[in-house]
Amino acid sequence: MPDDIIAPERARETRERADDELAVAALHPERFGFRRQRDGWRRPFAGLGDVVFAPLGWQHAQCPSYDLVDGGREPIDALTLVVRLQERVWGMPAAELVPVNILAILPDTGGSVLVAYREEMGFNGDGWLGFAIAAGGRSGTLVSHMLGVREEQRGTRDLGWHLKVLQGYEALRSGHRSAVWTFDPMRGANARLNLEKLGTTVRELTLDKYGVLHSELYGDVPSDRFTAFWDLSAATTHGRLEDVRTRRYLGPDPEVVRALPEITLDNASAIAASAPKEVRYRIPADIDDLMNEDPRRANLWRSEMRAALGPFVTIKSARSDDRSAGSPIDSGVSIRPGAYDVTAFVTDERAPGGRENWYVLRRRGGSR
Repeated sequence: MPDDIIAPERARETRERADDELAVAALHPERFGFRRQRDGWRRPFAGLGDVVFAPLGWQHAQCPSYDLVDGGREPIDALTLVVRLQERVWGMPAAELVPVNILAILPDTGGSVLVAYREEMGFNGDGWLGFAIAAGGRSGTLVSHMLGVREEQRGTRDLGWHLKVLQGYEALRSGHRSAVWTFDPMRGANARLNLEKLGTTVRELTLDKYGVLHSELYGDVPSDRFTAFWDLSAATTHGRLEDVRTRRYLGPDPEVVRALPEITLDNASAIAASAPKEVRYRIPADIDDLMNEDPRRANLWRSEMRAALGPFVTIKSARSDDRSAGSPIDSGVSIRPGAYDVTAFVTDERAPGGRENWYVLRRRGGSR
């Protein structure tokens, strides 16, 4: 091969290696208060003492643990406990949980199974605090499947954020430069973690990603999902994590966001046609409260969101025709491109009518 072809390729590889080294340094756990402990990490948390963050693999199917059942301790292994915690956090039926035999091989894909627990108690029904499950991919993008935090610890010590930072670090070390995962657009707490505290961008909305969900958490509802894209090599990501770590990040100004055009079911097409640089879309203050108080209104809001965001973001949906009945080869994916990304999330606690949650959508390339 001629030198004039080899040289640019080597230069590109050199740049990529340098970028990867910078990314690994930016997400290194020691920057976030962790200290190495064998194959995992340890970090002190107020009110909890030292918390261990450990990667699990096939060998942990032989690691003794226990669950709390009917007031007693039931002996199980560590991977089986992760399966049970999925059900406990998300309320999913058994058929939708990631089983032990899949958890055991996820590290072989370049993915990870991370758990957090109080060091003084161990990883068991008493000491567990959270978990994060992800699969690796040859595309260079980690696919994060599930994040869970013990109910009484949610929203208090950023355990979920720390789990995601460690997941990102391990992803970089296994050759991934980005990560993706889905989340329910109606859940403000998840939106704040993903968009504001991790610095992800939402590039698409997938309709019924998991079919109709039957769970204690969601009830029987459609599973429309945003896909969050996390660029692990981007300086903007590193800057956001550092600002969150040092508590410098304040988030969008609610008054500035309130001045943006608001998308509604009635005006979505007209606003999209005018192509503003940024727009806002409101979601419920608390979808769980709304589901309990008025499930019909909650599900109607979900349906309206599809139509309201449709002219703006990329929409993915299942494609089928008469031939596809009973024939998977005749089914596919339909993609309707959109010109906007979801780039920010803001909660206004001082709104006159009570808390308001808003997404900010930004047009790629600016306005017309």
